[in-house]
Amino acid sequence: MLARGAEAQRPTAGGRALAAGDPTRAAAEFLKEAGAGHAKDTAFYNAGTAALQAGRLAVARGALAQAAKSLDPALRYRALYNLGLASLLAARADTSRQEELLDDATDRLRQALLLEPSSARAKWNLELAERRRPPTPPQSGGGGNPPPPSGGPQAPQPRPPQPEPQDLTQSQAEQILNSMERRERQTREEQQRRMAGSSGGVKDW
Repeated sequence: MLARGAEAQRPTAGGRALAAGDPTRAAAEFLKEAGAGHAKDTAFYNAGTAALQAGRLAVARGALAQAAKSLDPALRYRALYNLGLASLLAARADTSRQEELLDDATDRLRQALLLEPSSARAKWNLELAERRRPPTPPQSGGGGNPPPPSGGPQAPQPRPPQPEPQDLTQSQAEQILNSMERRERQTREEQQRRMAGSSGGVKDW
């Protein structure tokens, strides 16, 4: 869930925006709080978590990276966990930087596990990130056998819908990933239809 500071009794502008179902505005309001120095680590964490819910992955990663510097182990763990998930989702959306983003997701989730070794959610997402990384190419001229692939079938990943304002659980992450895969498939199909129409093919209406 969102971290709460000493001002938890009075809902802030970010908290009110979340309650109104507007995580994008909530993220902006929480970033203002961080900039003003009000419970800075907590505000960055809340901003990143709200941005993650809104699908603003670049904003989420930037804010959560700041929150991950917190000296509070519990807040640091939650920030690292959500940061790993944000990088995992961003890797699906940005194929040109996929390997870099998957490396970041793996690093962040490993750091989260150092703080909470029993976290099943962090372990599950770490395994997912490692499975999505491309296998190491065989070394030329060595004559040895190439290393085996790093895992089974690749799981889908996506653009987040609007989950509850909290740390994302394994089932929520899975739902988000499946949702993005459907959206990506629909986009590909639409592009194929447009290409068929522009090349004089049979129109689909």
